[in-house]
Amino acid sequence: MVESIRTVSALLVTPDGKLVAHLRDDKPEIPFPNTWSTLGGRVEPGESPAEAMRRELIEEIEFSPEMTFWRTFDLTFTLDGSSIMVEVHTFVGALDRPLEQVNLHEGQCLGAFSRVELDSVVFAFGLDRLYRAYFADYGVGL
Repeated sequence: MVESIRTVSALLVTPDGKLVAHLRDDKPEIPFPNTWSTLGGRVEPGESPAEAMRRELIEEIEFSPEMTFWRTFDLTFTLDGSSIMVEVHTFVGALDRPLEQVNLHEGQCLGAFSRVELDSVVFAFGLDRLYRAYFADYGVGL
């Protein structure tokens, strides 16, 4: 049986064209501990993806910059022997402050990565696909 989950992901772009990610907690009880991920999370029942994106950003970093829907990705991964399909509604927005001024409430820290730097980063849930697609479409963040 394949479980299906609706989620949202934020691609926050720094002034120099890099994309923000957060390092997940290093707790063995969570999926993909100590790997990088987008900011975001599940879409709650009765919530639109845009509402979920705003809520998740406020929960995780205390503010939500203007976010524009970009595209939806269908990602599939295996977790504890079960196949999980995730519908990822991806939004793009500009980060208007240095990473050091962002109050992160989930995960270990924030980082910003260029297209080239993606090859040395391990992402949770196959989310590197979103980052690579963004750089392919927009050609920034070298």
